[in-house]
Amino acid sequence: MDRSELAQPFERMIAGLFPPGRVREGNGWDAERREIEASGFLDLLAGDDALAFDHAVPLFIVLGRHAAPLGIGREMIARGGLGDGAEAILLAAAIAGAGERVLEMAVAYANDRVQFGKPIGKQQAVQQNLALMAEHVVAVRLAAELAAADFPDGGAMKAAVAKATASELAPRIASAAHAVCGAMGIGMEHDLQLFTRRLHQWRAEAGSETLHSRALGIAVLADDRSAVDWVRAEVFREA
Repeated sequence: MDRSELAQPFERMIAGLFPPGRVREGNGWDAERREIEASGFLDLLAGDDALAFDHAVPLFIVLGRHAAPLGIGREMIARGGLGDGAEAILLAAAIAGAGERVLEMAVAYANDRVQFGKPIGKQQAVQQNLALMAEHVVAVRLAAELAAADFPDGGAMKAAVAKATASELAPRIASAAHAVCGAMGIGMEHDLQLFTRRLHQWRAEAGSETLHSRALGIAVLADDRSAVDWVRAEVFREA
């Protein structure tokens, strides 16, 4: 099954259930549970016809793109009986999704906001911030996809790489977005803060970059191979 065949209807459902006004209210997803349950998405990773885990990453990205409750993804993982590392990959994918949305908002604002007769997006300093944000968002998404593609055989190490990468870059994405949007992004009435707050929250959940980087460092030091050879073998599965 093509990933877009799942991601597109899933995004339509999540966008309808969790518009920004609903996200501001919080209160989990109990009120929306019936519709999500009826959709069948919660059982995608369970049973004999379970979806490959890496095909769930686009769905986790959708949750991040709409700042939706990650309990939806956690329920998918629980029903699939997936082990250690799945939670970290879910969070990394959600950070990638929230980062995508934040980048879109920053680009739109940079094109709309005019100072001294031209959009601020024409300024080189603003363009640099946007370029770095795009680079970080892609890096997080690739790390999550790489870990999920080899899950669970990739074990805890690939999941640690994904979460360490996502947690390290999440605050950089948020800070760059606020630098571009200025005071507009800080105000509670602006949607940007819904996503940058999630980036900071998800950075710490299931372990920050410090925790996962330490675990990776311990694994490298306990191995006789060089750090480069260890990464090539354990992360990229090169012979």
